[in-house]
This record gives sequence, structure tokens and C-alpha cells, in this order.
Amino acid sequence: MEPLRQGKPRPELDDGLLAAVVNVTPTALWVIGADGTVQLANQAALSLLGYSSADEIIGSPSHETLHDHRPDGTAYPSEACPILDRPGSSAATAPEWFFTRQGRPLPVAWSTRSVGTAGARLLSFALAPAAPGFAVDEVDIITRDALRTAVDQCVRERFRDPEFTAADLASELHVSVRSVQALLAEDGRSPAAEIRRARLEFASTLLARGVAVSDACRASGFSEVGTFGRAFRRQFGQTPSSWARVAGSRAQ
Repeated sequence: MEPLRQGKPRPELDDGLLAAVVNVTPTALWVIGADGTVQLANQAALSLLGYSSADEIIGSPSHETLHDHRPDGTAYPSEACPILDRPGSSAATAPEWFFTRQGRPLPVAWSTRSVGTAGARLLSFALAPAAPGFAVDEVDIITRDALRTAVDQCVRERFRDPEFTAADLASELHVSVRSVQALLAEDGRSPAAEIRRARLEFASTLLARGVAVSDACRASGFSEVGTFGRAFRRQFGQTPSSWARVAGSRAQ
């Protein structure tokens, strides 16, 4: 009779290797300690929520970091949060809204499970345009309203960057360019037009304050004076210099 083969001993995995695997996992992972603070966040979680480094959130209260208020602005106490209130393993039975570092709301599907023996919980989450627990139409309305608000806020924050484009806008909101285009088209708008409008309105304010045309051009996010002048004339019906002269005469 042939002797039974003994299994080879399993190699021990290095802690650094395990940490690297967790960090590159495409699913957003977030460990909540027994005290409710963030113990770990992988790169997928950081990117989704707009953080550049885990150092920004490690040790912070998890609930308050993710969502200390609801999308309608009302307070969201931690004792009402199902993420913190479920022993063992659980998956979402209702949608949750997390907020990015910049304050933009994100609808998420989530699940949690206990890890280790010290009371920690592993939270995994991902964007959920049609989150469970809401009717499709209701989710669509909430999500679209939140996205419109996020689009407008992002444009206000970034329009002065001459490199900022519709693609950058969509990327920051974690949606496709086509999604942003379709959403704004419902109001007769477009991503490029919204960025250009914000730049021109800001430039008009600067010109009215006496700022030189070239300086107003650069400060408002245009990289070339000729392009700025043509866009300004289409928007306001006069050149930047004419606008500045009229505004100056009114101020006297």
C-alpha cells in the first residue's frame, strides 16, 4: 500500500504582503474599531471618499467621518446608524449616504462583518445608484438631485483651474462624462458650458472691480486672452475692456 502523502506546510503570509493586498483590493474596505473609530481604510475607500491619505481619517469617529448628517441636512446620530448597530455579519437592507471629504453625497450599498476578537467591524461599500430599500423612481430622484448639487459645487470649487474639464468633473464625482452630460441636458445645460459660465461670471466681477483684462482672464481659469475675449463677448454682448469701462463709469 502506498503511504499517504502529507500535505505541505502552508507558508506564513507576511503582514506587509497582506496589507498590500488589502490596499489594492478594488472594493472599498473600512475597519471600525470597538470604540467606533476608523482603524483602516484601503485605497479604494480613500479614492471614493476623496481622501488623499489614510492619515487624514485614522482614529477619527467612523460614523461622523462617513455621514454625520443626512442628504436633506438633518442630523444623523450614530445610535440610529445600522452600520454600527448590527452584530455579526450583515448586508444593507436600506440605502446609506456617505459624504466625501468635500461634502458631496454618495449613495452606497454596504455590508459589515465582525473581524478579530477585539470587537472590530469590517465595512465594505460601493456606489449604489439604485440602492435597496427605495423604489427605483425615488432613488433616481434623490440621486439625481444630489448629483446636480454635487456638479454645481464641484464647478464652483474648480473652475479657476485652467486644466479643469468636463472629464475632470465627472471623475471627481465618480460618474461617467455621459451621465453628467445627460443630467445637465435635462436643464438645457452642459458640463463645458457650466464651467465656462462660472469662469465668465467670475471674470465679469473682477473686471468691474478694476482688474486688468489679462489678469481677469488668468484668474478666472482661461489660459488665452483671445479665447477669453470671444467667450466673454458671446456671453455678455461686449468685450471685456468695454465691460470694464462701463462698470468703471457706473462706479464713479
